[in-house]
Amino acid sequence: MRIGFGYDVHAFAEGRELWIGGIRIDHPYGLMGHSDADVLIHAICDALLGAANMRDIGYHFPDTSAEYKNIDSKILLGETMRLLREAGYELGNIDATIAAEHPKLTPHIPDMQKTLAEVMNVPVNDLSIKATTTEKLGFTGRREGIAAYAVVLIK
Repeated sequence: MRIGFGYDVHAFAEGRELWIGGIRIDHPYGLMGHSDADVLIHAICDALLGAANMRDIGYHFPDTSAEYKNIDSKILLGETMRLLREAGYELGNIDATIAAEHPKLTPHIPDMQKTLAEVMNVPVNDLSIKATTTEKLGFTGRREGIAAYAVVLIK
């Protein structure tokens, strides 16, 4: 068994949709990024790749490639799972936390879990997603962006 840790952060941006955990969330701002900037999926991909000692999301899906411009991060997660399985690993579980002052994400967590489980072809029960604030501290507290953390176990 191996453990991996992932972290990602994206700043809010006007004129973009907000995608977190593979679902669109109604909000006046989206997140800035080369892809759809799904901060949770990016943290999960990094944790999975790190656990398998396969570098990181930027190595496999570089933000300098036109191929990944505005790509749906669910595609990146599916490809990450393919790489993981080709290397002989399977997911044990994920424990992830999203740090955002706004919007409130707790009501969206069941939909995130269902969507990610489908993309990854794993049971929903293997995906723990939590939401928290930073008590108005730091860039997330000032509502400048969102951060996500993920710890994974692979076997």
